[in-house]
This record gives sequence, structure tokens and C-alpha cells, in this order.
Amino acid sequence: MERTNDNTHALQFYQKRGFHLHALRVNALAESRKLKPEIPEVGNDGIPLRDEIELSMWLD
Repeated sequence: MERTNDNTHALQFYQKRGFHLHALRVNALAESRKLKPEIPEVGNDGIPLRDEIELSMWLD
């Protein structure tokens, strides 16, 4: 599951449910904007949208 660096509420939600930070793709949205230029530069709470954060959870 991937999230952007501005979505602190989602990060809090998923980490409380056992998800772990798995990967950080620094400046990934710069590449994404080449395909989808309508992605905003600024997101939630005025945080610049730059990075993608991947979360994962082990299932038993």
C-alpha cells in the first residue's frame, strides 16, 4: 500500500493497526507528475507532495 508524505492521518491510522513503514521513494511524485501533471504540488496541511511511502503488514 502506498501513501504520500502529506497524509499523516492515514499513516497514523495504518500504523496503529500493525502496518510498518516498508519503503520510502524520495521525490517519486516528480516522476508521477510527468504522466499526471494534475497532481498538486502541495497536499494536506500545506505539506509539499514529494515522496511515496510504502506500508506493509505480515499476515500469519
